Amino acid sequence: MPSLSPLLHFPASLAYIILNIDPVLLRIGALAIHWYGLMYVVAIAIGLMVTLRWARHMGLHEDQIWGVFIWAAIGALVGGRLYFVIQQPNLVKDYLLNPINIIAVWNGGMAFFGAIFLGSAALFYFAPRYGIDRWLILDGGALFAAVGQIFGRFGNIINGDILGYQAGPPVTPPQGLCLNAPCVTYVSDPHVLGWAFVYLNHNSFAPQGIPFQPAPVYEMLLNLVALAILWPLRLVLPRVKTGVFFAIYLALYSISQFIVFFFRGSEPITPFLGVNALKQAQWTAIFTFILAGVVYYLARRYGIAWPFTARNPEPYPLPAGGLSAVLASATMPVTALDAGKAVRAARIKPEPAVAPEDLPPWTPGDSRFGALRNTFAAAAPQAQREAAPAEAAPAEAAPASPTPSAPAEAAPIEATSDAVSKE
Repeated sequence: MPSLSPLLHFPASLAYIILNIDPVLLRIGALAIHWYGLMYVVAIAIGLMVTLRWARHMGLHEDQIWGVFIWAAIGALVGGRLYFVIQQPNLVKDYLLNPINIIAVWNGGMAFFGAIFLGSAALFYFAPRYGIDRWLILDGGALFAAVGQIFGRFGNIINGDILGYQAGPPVTPPQGLCLNAPCVTYVSDPHVLGWAFVYLNHNSFAPQGIPFQPAPVYEMLLNLVALAILWPLRLVLPRVKTGVFFAIYLALYSISQFIVFFFRGSEPITPFLGVNALKQAQWTAIFTFILAGVVYYLARRYGIAWPFTARNPEPYPLPAGGLSAVLASATMPVTALDAGKAVRAARIKPEPAVAPEDLPPWTPGDSRFGALRNTFAAAAPQAQREAAPAEAAPAEAAPASPTPSAPAEAAPIEATSDAVSKE
């Protein structure tokens, strides 16, 4: 049984994490399968699975999602790679003069902002071709990105192509520790950040033996926070206004990138507008956050309340007239919230009850139709109330009925009480 002493000493003395993983997972002749590419496949598969389930709830068909997904995937890959390339300081030497490096995605290097921009443009453009509202498909794309990007960062961790700032002096791991790949372990060292990454594999992009802050892990944690906020809203907001979910995702992702790049040391400072403290991705995050506000305004104005559900799906292929005709004839589903509003409105403004013409006359002991007989009028003047006993006097002189009434029985009791008082 392995000893637990290293775990017991971990909180008392900080430790750095050693990563000795070859970025190439498998080599088959000249073909190399990279961890980075595998993680992107995993991210796309999980993101697509979640998006297809969401689409079924929205009343969409899988054929519609697959049709628009192909174009969006191409746009996202091209946009993410090109946006990464144009940000490089050695753009001319390493990319323009060596065009093969532009498509060498297996070496790492994808800017997610570029993937969002071009992928969203592809979704917005091709959505009507497949009978989907433009703003609704942007909501689906945001859900796909929020789920998938978390898994994609595992490829960055293995590659070592995203590094935080240096978190301590260069270290020399104990002799014989973690020599063979793949290997992940930690070493106690009070002079190094307790969760720093140290890369030992000679094929990684990171310098060997130097501890760095784990910037990809910080980004994954922020992505998880954003996903926790977005997840409960994925089925609710499209029923209110399509496109609002996408705007919120843009805002949250911009905030996460603005924060995480304060810890990333692999990107240089980019002076802009007289400010010499932010990196290019942070400037992009600021403008994207402003763009999210514009998108929110446009979605509130031009988005629709999506009427289709899994029980009432959108007809596909679309009939004559296209999506506009389908939406014009669709009815919004009645939700529990709508039903509650209707009930409260009925309580506030009840409709008056109308007595039917054949309502039978009331008889003693008959409690039926009580609500229909409760008609109230204004109180009679005091003069009429005083005159009422005088008018009722002849009625007392009427012959007694065979069954004595309650007032007649009360008279002897009153007389008896008077006699007792006289005595």
